[in-house]
Amino acid sequence: MSGYSISQATIPAPRQITSTYSLLHLLQPVDDSVLHLPATNPQLIEEVVARVGSGATGWAIENSRLLLAELAEEPFARFDRKSCSETRLVEAIALWVVLRLSGVRAITGLLSAELTNAIRERIADNTTVDLLLRYVRATHASFTRELFEFRETMIPAEDQPAMMRSISADLFEGMETLSASVTEKFAAERNRWFAGSVGERFESVSAILKGKPTDTRKALHQLRYDLTLHHVALILWQDEITPDSRRDLETTALRLLDQVGCSSMLLLPAGPGRLWAWGGRATDHPGELRRSAKPMDLPAHVHVASGLPGDGIAGFRRSHQQAITAERVGRITEPGPSRLCDYGDLELVILLGNDAEATADFVRRELGPLAADNRTMAALRETVRCLLDNERGVATTAKHLHIAKNTVVYRVKKAEQLLGRSLREDHLRLHFALYLAERLGSSVLAKQGPAAGLEHSIRAVSS
Repeated sequence: MSGYSISQATIPAPRQITSTYSLLHLLQPVDDSVLHLPATNPQLIEEVVARVGSGATGWAIENSRLLLAELAEEPFARFDRKSCSETRLVEAIALWVVLRLSGVRAITGLLSAELTNAIRERIADNTTVDLLLRYVRATHASFTRELFEFRETMIPAEDQPAMMRSISADLFEGMETLSASVTEKFAAERNRWFAGSVGERFESVSAILKGKPTDTRKALHQLRYDLTLHHVALILWQDEITPDSRRDLETTALRLLDQVGCSSMLLLPAGPGRLWAWGGRATDHPGELRRSAKPMDLPAHVHVASGLPGDGIAGFRRSHQQAITAERVGRITEPGPSRLCDYGDLELVILLGNDAEATADFVRRELGPLAADNRTMAALRETVRCLLDNERGVATTAKHLHIAKNTVVYRVKKAEQLLGRSLREDHLRLHFALYLAERLGSSVLAKQGPAAGLEHSIRAVSS
């Protein structure tokens, strides 16, 4: 989601200023930029700003991101595709917290729509209502703790007991209202999703992906796709969902699978603006998109993640999991309007960079000043990486980058000055650090200090 400017909203004066309402005006985010990188609908953000002010709104968004980081249980978990819907869900819950503290008692239309969309996206991942309610409970506990600690530092001692009672009562009632709404929306969306043939096919494919025993002849009859073929899996998604999203994704998937030589194809909607796809061949492996001689020509705002070709049911599963992983890592890299995220291209990052914080530390330590996230350093990194890719061939590098040979020489000397050493020294570590910087972008680069890139990557994934 691109940034946008928040207007100077006028906060209406309530008829009666409550203690919690007064508290809201003291809340401020550490990083004001969170207001310009929300995961939820900009109109919802504007509504919340108008009701509680930009400070409390930014504080809620910022703390929702910190909570998500705490909940991450595996490397790259915060960058998982699921975390995009999770980010929206937890952010929506956090916004409800400040709305409730301001005196709002009913969930607003914009907030209701945001919750519905976040829940709808999770239905395709076989989530449960218990898991969704765990996010509600975790947000409730975390924000209550934060508010109590803030109360102790900012509120006079004589006012603290009344403030604590008010916060507890407001949040308890607010979370009861929210839990009921989430439960109702989950039931409605699940019934809608699993109604008809799409739901039946999705359940069948989910069982296959989980490794359950599969009768290939029965699957062929139900899915109209032969699991004994050689397969390649794709995942396609759109940033902005439109009435034509499903058609655009299906058309793109069919064209790409045909491009790599697939004769059989299976397309399966996997939530709003998202599609799972497989292509199969009987005689040989399908090709790899990254090695295709034809241009991808992806439609605007359509992204594609691809796995490696595989054989039979095991290959059907493995290629899909590789596409999922490629999507996870690809989402870190701040792609443009459209992009191919190929597992083969990202395999080194996945195998050697599966600890996000250690990876960021390695890149910044190896590159030093070259790790700065700006255009000047990006040009130097690109030139040095291309030079190392081409065995230090200056002429080849200049031709590849469409620059003069003197420019290559100048940039290399400048890079060596910043590194404080020759490019021949520890060149393997340097080459790999440059590769990671190119693939992972701002999440491993230094923006506002040594740790800024990784923290900002949470917002980058949702934007």
